[in-house]
Amino acid sequence: MAHDPARAPVMSKTPFLRWRRGQVYVNSTHFLLPAAPNAVWEGWPAPDIVSGVLLHTKLLPDLIPRSAEERQRGEHFTDRAAHGPYYDRIAARPDFRHSGSCRYEGWRQLEALGLLSRGGWD
Repeated sequence: MAHDPARAPVMSKTPFLRWRRGQVYVNSTHFLLPAAPNAVWEGWPAPDIVSGVLLHTKLLPDLIPRSAEERQRGEHFTDRAAHGPYYDRIAARPDFRHSGSCRYEGWRQLEALGLLSRGGWD
């Protein structure tokens, strides 16, 4: 890809986690193995063990042009046609904010909002 950067993959999710030997991502960055770090899924222990968050850059200001480019490339790992309605909705410029939206200030803010815990590491 060094000779053709336009064909390089897009990393639109940046996981912030304490990496340990033996951990692997499955399905891009959607799932981490071994499964213990994903323990907030249904049937697992209490959510106060959430100790990481995902910065999802898909929703940054350049979303519209990036979505148009990705639609044209059509290189989805799953059903390409299924992404059409997704791109149509993005092109309509939806407002992703709600009454509880706020500007990101740092990890302590995420902890105060209950979106993140220290995970029992301290």
